[in-house]
Amino acid sequence: MKKTVLMSAIAFGAMVATASAADMPARAPAVAAPYVAPVFTWTGFYVGVNAGAAWHGNDHCPGLYNYSSGVIGTRFNAFVPACNSDNTAFTGGVQAGFNWQMGSVVFGLEGDVNWVGNDNKRGFANYVGPAGVGSAYTYNLDGNSQSNMLGGIRGRLGWSFDRAMLYIAGGAAFRNSGSDEVIYAYNSSGVQVAAFAPNSSRNNVGWSLGGGLEWAFTNNVSLKLEYLHSQFNSGDNIYLSSNSGYTGYAFVTDSRNDSIDVVRLGINYRFGGPVAAPVLARY
Repeated sequence: MKKTVLMSAIAFGAMVATASAADMPARAPAVAAPYVAPVFTWTGFYVGVNAGAAWHGNDHCPGLYNYSSGVIGTRFNAFVPACNSDNTAFTGGVQAGFNWQMGSVVFGLEGDVNWVGNDNKRGFANYVGPAGVGSAYTYNLDGNSQSNMLGGIRGRLGWSFDRAMLYIAGGAAFRNSGSDEVIYAYNSSGVQVAAFAPNSSRNNVGWSLGGGLEWAFTNNVSLKLEYLHSQFNSGDNIYLSSNSGYTGYAFVTDSRNDSIDVVRLGINYRFGGPVAAPVLARY
């Protein structure tokens, strides 16, 4: 009898539990967090290459001076030739730097080294020299007196519009200005009697200022269009001759207001990528 009562109680309890479970609301399924795309940022190290055109601002013709023991004397004012010049050259090189973005403002530091084409020819042809320095002699200038290496270290300040950035840049500029210019002197018979060559190459430090537009067409690769003006104080460039008849004379170019302007395209690869945006999940 007891066994029958116990079995009936267990069966009744199971029925009550089943009915209670049926009355409980079903648990809602979990809601997946919405996808939020990573936020693009300019922050990171980058390296790249560039190419463009360069223009030199020094087209002064050498003047003829008395010269002795390293001292430049009086100028022969009768010798004032006009130079013809083609001072546009190809330039190309490499750059590297770092950007740090805070909001829409981008701070950066960049360094570059560039080669400048050695085809900036200028010259005066068959210019008659002044009396007293072989008045029957004619002079011809040919060659390149411009820079063959240009580089710099600049700070950058930019304004970001998502993947586009406008920026200004400024800092130190440096160059090596070798020269293959030679001034030849000819007598009335057309025979070369002397040649004047520069006494040294010039290594100059100056400043540069410019700006540009950069656009990131992928998360890591960007294209830029840039203009830079570089200014140098290079001093006088002196052309001397080993001919004994010209030891007391020299041609001198006043190059103290020497500049280089560059317009170029560049491409950069930035290490890193977009910053992951915060994800707020709802349940």
